[in-house]
Amino acid sequence: MDLQLSGLHAIVTGGSAGIGAAIVHALASEGCTVSFCARGQVQIDRSLRLVEQLPGTVRGYVVDVTKIDDFKTWMAETGHVDIFIPNVSAISMDWAASIQTDIQATVNTTEAVIPYLQKSSHAAITYIGSKAGSLEAPTSAPYGAAKAAMVHYMKSLATRLLPTIRVNTVSPGDTIFDGGLWDRVSREEPETFEKIIKRNPMRRLATAEEIARVVAFISSPAASFVAGANWYVDGGSVNHVQF
Repeated sequence: MDLQLSGLHAIVTGGSAGIGAAIVHALASEGCTVSFCARGQVQIDRSLRLVEQLPGTVRGYVVDVTKIDDFKTWMAETGHVDIFIPNVSAISMDWAASIQTDIQATVNTTEAVIPYLQKSSHAAITYIGSKAGSLEAPTSAPYGAAKAAMVHYMKSLATRLLPTIRVNTVSPGDTIFDGGLWDRVSREEPETFEKIIKRNPMRRLATAEEIARVVAFISSPAASFVAGANWYVDGGSVNHVQF
């Protein structure tokens, strides 16, 4: 399937590692021009080396999304935007960090990008949520609550911005990648990791690439009638019925 991403320009926050880096790779593989940000130049340079041979042009920038003035400056310099993928999360059990990064920075950056997206004929926002936003999380309530809040915001935003801009959420399940949480648990806490495997109906975790392929499709013109939805990519691990 041709996702019709060639010639479009996507912005990805937190694009130097994990799911964010996989999203950058997936979009660029389809010929999309991708600009991503992260907080460290070393990680950015390492990520850029991995996408040098892809059809799409990829650029990386040092931008901390919690500093909205810096983000706005980056957007002013970037100009045209077709797709925005807010992906940054504090992944923290601390309420202040979750509110500042997962909620406030996501809202601030999204609102800052909207005027640019309104000039595109293929405008899309795809927020990277988490299945944690739909499940009880007694040991990680700040993270889960922040993700739930953003799903609500994105649904409301979809209603506000249609028909000009499509807004969706992609909510990954347990995802493993080098240097990530479950990678560390698999090495340091094998018994805990085995429990995580068993709670997943597919008896494995997702890869970042599997998440990224869904994000690329949802963000693309090939999904032009998809809006206001929360797409779980969780291997069937969330068992409630969505209404």
